[in-house]
Amino acid sequence: MEIEMNSGLNSMTNQTRQWDDYQVVNGKNEGSSFIRGYIERFNTVSYFNEYAGLLSYFFAMGQIAAPFVRIPIHGTYLDCRVHVYWIQQSRTGKSIAWDFTDRLLEKLDVPSDSFTAGSDARLIGTVDSQPVMDDNGRPTGETNHIVVEGLLNGYKTLLFDEASILLNDAKAHFSDKILYLQQAMAPLGSRTNVLVKHLVGGSVRTPSGVSLWMTTYPPKDIMDHVLDKGFFQRVFLFQNDVSVEQRQTVSEHRMSGVYKRVGDHILDYESLAEYMTECVDLVKERLWDAMGLEGGNEEMRERDENGDLTGQITIVPVSRQTQWDAMPAGEKEDAAMNHAYDIFSVSPGYEAAVLNAVDDYYGLVHGIASESIRETAMTFVPNIENYTIIFANLIAITMKAKVITEDHVMMASEVIYDNMHNLTIWLEQKQNFKDKKRLASDRAAWMQAFNKCQKFVDESDGKERVKQSDLLATYGAQQCIANITAQRRFKALKEGGQAQVSRSGSSNGGWRNYVIFAWGN
Repeated sequence: MEIEMNSGLNSMTNQTRQWDDYQVVNGKNEGSSFIRGYIERFNTVSYFNEYAGLLSYFFAMGQIAAPFVRIPIHGTYLDCRVHVYWIQQSRTGKSIAWDFTDRLLEKLDVPSDSFTAGSDARLIGTVDSQPVMDDNGRPTGETNHIVVEGLLNGYKTLLFDEASILLNDAKAHFSDKILYLQQAMAPLGSRTNVLVKHLVGGSVRTPSGVSLWMTTYPPKDIMDHVLDKGFFQRVFLFQNDVSVEQRQTVSEHRMSGVYKRVGDHILDYESLAEYMTECVDLVKERLWDAMGLEGGNEEMRERDENGDLTGQITIVPVSRQTQWDAMPAGEKEDAAMNHAYDIFSVSPGYEAAVLNAVDDYYGLVHGIASESIRETAMTFVPNIENYTIIFANLIAITMKAKVITEDHVMMASEVIYDNMHNLTIWLEQKQNFKDKKRLASDRAAWMQAFNKCQKFVDESDGKERVKQSDLLATYGAQQCIANITAQRRFKALKEGGQAQVSRSGSSNGGWRNYVIFAWGN
């Protein structure tokens, strides 16, 4: 697969493919036309962030389809939620992008909330203890324990507008929040998807159907978190840099739009929500058909104005939606799992398309020169494989298709491949910068140790050297490390040509190894 991607003016590094080159927006069908229209509407709010607009579409569609769709994989399964972590400079359209998405979610009747700060209880809930009062308003000595739901409970979307707070290691409780979010992203209905916290007044159990939308400016030491946390391997990580020239073009575009109406051809929020609801309704109908869920009538006993039964009975029609809404959450989950094969099937070419996508992803990994970056990039592959399947499902839903085809997989993998390619470049750049920074710091530490040691002048070149043993001991003491660790680091310097060792002495007086650094003393 040739990589040529450029998401409008908001270009991704070393890529030239434009957002409207994607097959997912160029198909000769209603679904592709809708996705194109979605991005065009998004672009009237968050300028030239078309790739993020595409992610917004997957995010919203994934959330409204999540209660009904399970994707079986051998003995496991995925749900179709999409969790986005978007890294981009401040004041480049991230917040307004959420404004668009949130307005759309409101039209879709999807609850949304945001998290900026707060305790664990705000995320997963708590148990509130309230004293029981008698008829005179005096405490009885008894206590009622009331469970208060947290933000991660139920089917909703949750915004972290400044998600860098999740990476704040200075406060230990942030690591707990990361753990809770990872559990929330676990497959719906799985044991790990239920968040549990034991409190004095009882336990809080939170099954989470939340989709997470996280945005941030480029955090300091981001690579440490990417390498160590494991959190970024569970989200759809989208990183983008916006140049000064791009910012100026955005400013010019924005200011030229003052008192200009949005064109009539641009879809409004109501039209977007109507089409997406129509698509998911088809999925629901297939599920309810497979369940044998039938609408019917229900007898309602009438009451008078005083609330007393009149003896009259009214027949009230009950829709399948009403019956579904009344079902316990566990029964809904079982229904979605048990009837996954009734809702969708795959074409004969589906498997080959998926395997081709896997080959493309690993082709990117194999092309990375650095072994450490290659190892890091490989940790992202299982997640992007999952998102390939999820995106293909969501595209099929948007195309109103029951059979998921190789074309749907190709459309999904095209989008994901470009982001993966951008991610590998970004990882290499960040790691190279980190390595240079670390080497500079390490060089300073070795030189500090060198300058504390007794100097000896080598008569052959007139340069000062120090005893290797003294240098290692001084460096180890400075760094608070064992001598063997200092030896290992020094060996790396020698092998890299950064340190030169010469031997002086005699057989009677003993030989000594003396050190000089290649970068000067």
